[in-house]
Amino acid sequence: MELTKKYIEFMLENVIGSNIRVQLPNPQEDGKLFWTKLGPIVYMNVELEVIEKYTRSVKFNLKFDRYEVEKIIFIPIESSPMSIKEKLHNTIENLVSKTLIGDGRQEDMRQMYEDKRKTMFSGLEKMVGKIKDSDKIVE
Repeated sequence: MELTKKYIEFMLENVIGSNIRVQLPNPQEDGKLFWTKLGPIVYMNVELEVIEKYTRSVKFNLKFDRYEVEKIIFIPIESSPMSIKEKLHNTIENLVSKTLIGDGRQEDMRQMYEDKRKTMFSGLEKMVGKIKDSDKIVE
């Protein structure tokens, strides 16, 4: 087996895995997309299935939500394993976002962020309420 094929095998088995969790952007009313750094973040799991392996790329069947997308993704063997994983993650994150937006799911994505925001802040309100109700000062 060639060295490049062994490296692709190693990357698929030990670094990339069969599942990636990607962050969905928060679509705004004006059509812009924001990736949240602080606050509630919405993630989506993407199942990776290898269809074919080539010398420097892999053909994946990506399964997420109700979609299945086939995509050939280049794997730069001269890069470090973590760099390859980061580039693959960014490629899949962009593909998932474009697929959802291309299917007109911006409102669904906004609703996911709103639900996450409500869940997150309701938990904070309960904690703050408990602190306010007690006579102790928390520093």
